[in-house]
Amino acid sequence: MNIDKLIKGCKSGDRKSQDELVHRFAPTLMAVCMRYCKDENLAKDALQESFVNIFKYIKNYTGKGSFEGWVRKIAVNCSYGFINKIRPVYFQEDIDNVVDLNTEIPDVYSEMREKELLDIIQKLPKSQYLVFNMKVIEGFSHEEIADILKIGVSTSRSNLTRARTSIIKMIESNDIAEQMKIGNY
Repeated sequence: MNIDKLIKGCKSGDRKSQDELVHRFAPTLMAVCMRYCKDENLAKDALQESFVNIFKYIKNYTGKGSFEGWVRKIAVNCSYGFINKIRPVYFQEDIDNVVDLNTEIPDVYSEMREKELLDIIQKLPKSQYLVFNMKVIEGFSHEEIADILKIGVSTSRSNLTRARTSIIKMIESNDIAEQMKIGNY
């Protein structure tokens, strides 16, 4: 079934269409939920809540933008809601202390494998991790991030800059860049 028929079926409450939508998007959305929740049981709860919200609000989906992007945004919102209830995330808002909002990203990023980069990203403070993940991995705009996290756009930007700076420092302090240059990584 193509995606337009699937959406139309879900909008009309067709159970077969709903089952297919879950089957088609569950793996992708579970990966999104795991990136934010990190605990598998919490991620499964967030995934379930995501599908509840997808079916609740699918009538509001207008077809603008990709449907996958729309469902991913719902999964991010649900995941963030779950983790924020357990351990609230606090954001540092002082943009004056951020020296460069356009931090240069070293070439070593392009040579790193996904796993190594994800391991480093997960070491970031929660506020930086969330903004970095939403902006770089999910592709959200700073306005969307600010809306989801209930922060200012400048706070989103400054946390992204702090995240990039922290990642660079972690790479340099672990000599990952040097190891990659000589092929030991």
